[in-house]
Amino acid sequence: MSCEDAKRILERLDELEILLNTILEEVRELKKTRPQQKEGPKSFIEVLRDKRFMPLTEIKSRQALRQAMERGLVLILRDEGANREVVVLKEAARQLLDKLPMSLKDAEKLPEHDYELLQILNRLGYVLLKGGTYVKTELAEEFYI
Repeated sequence: MSCEDAKRILERLDELEILLNTILEEVRELKKTRPQQKEGPKSFIEVLRDKRFMPLTEIKSRQALRQAMERGLVLILRDEGANREVVVLKEAARQLLDKLPMSLKDAEKLPEHDYELLQILNRLGYVLLKGGTYVKTELAEEFYI
């Protein structure tokens, strides 16, 4: 087993622990406020996998966010261009960055969430648009740590 495989396994274990803690916290909240609910809500890590990023204000469980940050699964980025703070799943950012360099035309064909994440990364200097091609900068290494 390579070091990279071990790292991915540990990241997945961390995600599962965060998911479990989020579920426990949400169950406690549901017991306080509602009699029963048939389908459990998604954890914010699962939501981030779908959305790639989300505004910090939409995250319900600060404890799960704190744990994810401590384990290096997410980053909080201040997007000055849009005047908001977003929580980015490092895994999603890495997947997008691994596709670079990418032409402007190819970038426009990306799914909406990926394209918007690319724009955020561009505004923050993780990605640059040079001669009609998006390329990652040295700052993007932050997503690989």
